[in-house]
Amino acid sequence: MRADEFVRGAIEWVAIRDAVRAAYPGDTSAFYTTVCALYREFAWAHLLFRKGQYAPAVARLRSVCEGALNITLPVSVPTHPSRDEVLAFAVAIRARFRSVVVARYPAAFNQFGRPKARFRRSA
Repeated sequence: MRADEFVRGAIEWVAIRDAVRAAYPGDTSAFYTTVCALYREFAWAHLLFRKGQYAPAVARLRSVCEGALNITLPVSVPTHPSRDEVLAFAVAIRARFRSVVVARYPAAFNQFGRPKARFRRSA
């Protein structure tokens, strides 16, 4: 596992956000809004992780996961996680987020599960 797992998640999520926006422009649900903002959560978790704030980084993603997206967590993380436990959580949660979004918004992804829209800068 790499220490930049949260950054990789944020970059990947910008492409997913663009693909979902392009394929489902009329969606205004809370799920859609959260999906489009997940890149910020990964970026924020990266900052917390780099400062050694492992528990808040996990808690932030856990609250998005359980609250806004109503997703069960793929792995359990102790109250005071180690660096490696947080990285394992980041890998697992990225995969779980992706599978839920691919199932909900299939038209945004190609047959390999990659976003159809290309990465582009946008606000």
